[in-house]
Amino acid sequence: MKTLTEIYRYAADKLTSAGVEDAAFDARVIFETVFDVKYNQLVLNPDMKYDESLEEEFGKMLDERISGRPLQYIIGEWDFMGFTFKVGEGVLIPRPETEMLVEYAVDKMKSITNPVVFDLCSGSGCIGLSIKKLLPSARVFMVEKSDDALRYLETNRENLGLARETVAIKGDILNGYEGFSSLPKPDVIISNPPYIKSEEIPTLQKEVQLEPKMALDGGEDGYIFYRCLAEKWVPYINEGGYIAVECGEEQAEEISGIFSAYCEKTEILDDFSGIQRIVAGLK
Repeated sequence: MKTLTEIYRYAADKLTSAGVEDAAFDARVIFETVFDVKYNQLVLNPDMKYDESLEEEFGKMLDERISGRPLQYIIGEWDFMGFTFKVGEGVLIPRPETEMLVEYAVDKMKSITNPVVFDLCSGSGCIGLSIKKLLPSARVFMVEKSDDALRYLETNRENLGLARETVAIKGDILNGYEGFSSLPKPDVIISNPPYIKSEEIPTLQKEVQLEPKMALDGGEDGYIFYRCLAEKWVPYINEGGYIAVECGEEQAEEISGIFSAYCEKTEILDDFSGIQRIVAGLK
């Protein structure tokens, strides 16, 4: 019988040999998930016993990762802003840089009483639901077009105890604010919309290509959703409110220009890698 230490080392070596990026990290996450053992426990007790029947499941997960399936889909959940969100095929994976968008929004909203918040292109709900957890006074409305993503959104609302405290709406944000008769006017609009050029999607990492195209494709130039947000949503933001969006590399200046026609002023924030990642427009 192998020790857990031997099993972990085997997994890390196997993923490394297969060319998996961040192989040691991925092996550790899969290992901890399957065997329910934290790595630091293993370091302290390298010969600890385990259920041998779990080895088959562990091997299958490693093979899935080698095939290119995203780690988050294999695990079935991922942490974001300290909360755990269910994810899988059909929904965009929450990413660390998006946490910056939430932090910015929550900080700005502290000066607004009971803010009405729209999370547009909500996906798993990680943005809107995190805002509600961190700022309970916010009235959060989340709009998502994809049926697959909506299922995860509803599950996450339930799991976080927010099913009755937030509103999820199926709809296409390209129809604009006037396409949603049930929505109040917002104080804040937050969005991580699709922003990759259509022609660039086939060139993305194979893991990213397994995420829903609907959540990636920003049209011919990558700006279709930003133009829609500026033209069809920003005019309905209450005075003193704002819009904040995530964007891709080298897009921030263009988006700032798009928003400037509808906002009193705009600002751009860099992420932890020094990439211009957040664009905000103040009404």
